[in-house]
Amino acid sequence: MLTREFNLQPALSHKQRLEEICQMELAEIEQSYARERRALQLLDELERLGYEELDQQHGSEKLNIAAIGVSFGDLQMLQKRLEQQLLVLQDLADRIQRKRQELIEISKAKKALEKLKEKHETRIAHAAMKAENKIMDEIATSQFYRRRLAEGAFE
Repeated sequence: MLTREFNLQPALSHKQRLEEICQMELAEIEQSYARERRALQLLDELERLGYEELDQQHGSEKLNIAAIGVSFGDLQMLQKRLEQQLLVLQDLADRIQRKRQELIEISKAKKALEKLKEKHETRIAHAAMKAENKIMDEIATSQFYRRRLAEGAFE
C-alpha cells in the first residue's frame, strides 16, 4: 500500500539545504574574486604610473640616479605583488570552478529526488482516483440494485 508521505523527503530536504549552502559559498568566492580582480587592476594602474614617473625622471635634464633607483626598486616590488595577485586570482578561479562542479552534482541529485517525489505523488493521485472510482462503481451498483428491487425485478 502506498503511503502519502514521500519516504525520501529527508534526503530531498538535505539536498536542498546543501544546494543553498553551495550557492552561498559560490557567491562568496565570486565576490572575493571580484575584489581581488579590482586589487589587480589597481596594481596594474600603479605599475603604469610608476613607469610614467620613471620615464619623466629619465627625460628630465637633471638625472637623479637615486630617485631612479628607488623608482625602479618600487616597480620591481610592484611586479612581485602583481605576480602574487595573479596567483591569488588563479586560485580563486580554480575554487569557483570546483564549487560550480559541486553545485552541479548536488543539483543533479536533488532533481533526481524531485522526480522521484513527483512520481510518488502521481502514484498517490492515481491510487486515490482508482479508489474513488471503485467507490463510485459500488455506489452505482448499489443504486442499480435498489432501483431494480423497488421495481420488483428480483421477485
